[in-house]
Amino acid sequence: MGSPGMVLGLLVQFWALQGASSLSVQQGPNSLQVRQGSQATLVCQVDQAPAWERLRVRWTKDGAILCQPYITNGSLSLGVCGPQGQLSWQAPSHLILKLDPVSLNHSGAYVCSTAIEIPVDPTQNRNPTPSFPGLLFVLLGAGSVGVAIVLGAWFRGRRCCQQRDSGNSP
Repeated sequence: MGSPGMVLGLLVQFWALQGASSLSVQQGPNSLQVRQGSQATLVCQVDQAPAWERLRVRWTKDGAILCQPYITNGSLSLGVCGPQGQLSWQAPSHLILKLDPVSLNHSGAYVCSTAIEIPVDPTQNRNPTPSFPGLLFVLLGAGSVGVAIVLGAWFRGRRCCQQRDSGNSP
């Protein structure tokens, strides 16, 4: 499936989408019939609030991936999709797939899906502080023992002082 970091990244992205914004994808037309040799145009409309920085788009035909471009700050990463497909981006929300010229093997179910990617900050420190998972328990245990010793000494000293004070009274 992928590395644990990738799985975590995907979960974080999914959580960010759930809490931060709404993403709406509409594809059209629902059904399209064209003559062999002509052009077919498929539109994927993406609306999201608030505005996204990087959008990953996936076009599939009958479940097989044709292309996976991304759009960053209004710029499309690639212009080709599949053997004869051309991509274009019309801001603010239309990704267009044109098949030209259409042949019999272009027949199928085309699906556009999207995901918002959370970019990694390149200025971020790449040397994180090392963690020692067992250290927390050692420190908690040592702290508890230290508190128990101090409290025990305090109670013992208090008891000795009370006995000494009670022994001096007439």
